[in-house]
Amino acid sequence: MALSALQRLRLQIADQPRRVVHEQIGTGDGFLTMFQAQLHPIVLNSETITLRVGAVETVQDSGTDYEIELDTGVVTFAITPTSGTMVFASYRWAVFTDTELEDLLGSFGDDVVRAAMRAIQWLLADTDRFIKYTFGQETVDRTAGRKGLLELYDTLRATVGAPTGLVKALSDDREALMAPFIEQGEELEDVSG
Repeated sequence: MALSALQRLRLQIADQPRRVVHEQIGTGDGFLTMFQAQLHPIVLNSETITLRVGAVETVQDSGTDYEIELDTGVVTFAITPTSGTMVFASYRWAVFTDTELEDLLGSFGDDVVRAAMRAIQWLLADTDRFIKYTFGQETVDRTAGRKGLLELYDTLRATVGAPTGLVKALSDDREALMAPFIEQGEELEDVSG
């Protein structure tokens, strides 16, 4: 069976959906109805939401007991979980949604390698902001992930005969690379004055 262009693109950029098992996304307080999964976008129909009261765990029904926003990972319950109820989610997630990758493929006429290069450019532009950050009192350094992306990008560029080596993007270039992820058409009101 031949792979689709979307499947080949996911393989090229190493964005196969990953599984999260039994993540505690919150504890009911008798008022909250919305809970946030840590990783998203969530793959359609991959989630299992459970509530635990004491030692009893109950699987919830999608569409009846809860709704989930796949792009944001927000789970909204029809009935508020009672105080002390632990809320768990198991799901699959990926960096890019199928729609984002299909749009990207369409813009490159189903050229998987060029679409992969653009997806990696987006990831690189985004990682410039998140390479080093502080988590609590621990400093986290993600430069190894960036180096891996650069190596993958250079490998793909070599396959299409383009010059290798990615020049560090200037601020304007990063904004251009991230443009597909930014809402277009919204007017921002200037409240500074």
